[in-house]
This record gives sequence, C-alpha cells and structure tokens, in this order.
Amino acid sequence: MSDASPSASITLVLPDGQAIERVRLYERQQLDTGLWMYRMCVPLWQTAAGGGVEPAEYGTWVTAEQLRPLPGVDLGRIPAHPRTRVSAPARWAWLLDGRAHGRPATVHAEGCSSATDRAHPLGTMQALDVLARPGTTACTACDAAEALLPILAHGQDDVPTPDD
Repeated sequence: MSDASPSASITLVLPDGQAIERVRLYERQQLDTGLWMYRMCVPLWQTAAGGGVEPAEYGTWVTAEQLRPLPGVDLGRIPAHPRTRVSAPARWAWLLDGRAHGRPATVHAEGCSSATDRAHPLGTMQALDVLARPGTTACTACDAAEALLPILAHGQDDVPTPDD
C-alpha cells in the first residue's frame, strides 16, 4: 500500500461515468501550463507470492475532471506543488525526434530533456501534421502531449459520417 504521507478520501469518476468512492488522494502538482494533476490510488487486491491475495493500491495521475470531493472531507492537508515557472514561453516551439532503434517518431517541446541531439525544430502546424500520422507520439515528459493532443482531437466527434 502507499506510504504514510497525508491523504484524503475522494471520488474517482471513470471514463464511462461510473464513480468509485473513497479512493485515496495523495498529492497535487501544477504543470508548467498551469494545469493541476492529482496523484490518487485505488485500493485493490493483488496475488501474493506463494498464493493467496494481499491488499495493494493502483496509482496514477488524473486531472480535476476525474475527481469529486466527498462531503466533509478536508483536502487542505494534501501536499500541493505549485508550478515553479513564473512566465510562459513567448511562443510554442517543437522538436521532432525521428524513428531510431525501433522507437516511433516523437514530438517534444523545445528544451525537453528527453529529446535527442538528432531532433529538428518544427512549427505548431507541422507538429500537428506529424502527430496525425500513425506511429508518431507526443512526449509526456514535456508539454507536447498536454498541449498538442487536445488540439489534434478537437472536433473529432463532429466529423460528418456518410449517413449525415
């Protein structure tokens, strides 16, 4: 199970709309873009060595849209880590790391420590075009996935079908 750091019960909303009450919220972290992410854990069972089961937690980071506070639960004790960057970059700049050693091509934000020295600069429209191609990913260690993927997905549900 998780460490003894402060935690609070909260409700987790699943993608299909179901809610799991009393998952554990452990910390909050603000990304450089200003978005807050929340580290939460769901209590589960896991197979124990030698047979049987034992308690365990599955943890992940989610946004506020996936969480709902429980009435009467104080979230003020939960550690919060606000962003440290005081100003946003003047412009978006992206890097494309090409396919290498069986890895897919990846789009990174300029300055990402995960980008290799083989990466080359892209504008925003070029980055979106490249991400629309199968086999290209957006880096999750920098702002690339958070900034570009929602733009790429915008309007996907509004695409007319042949029956329209």
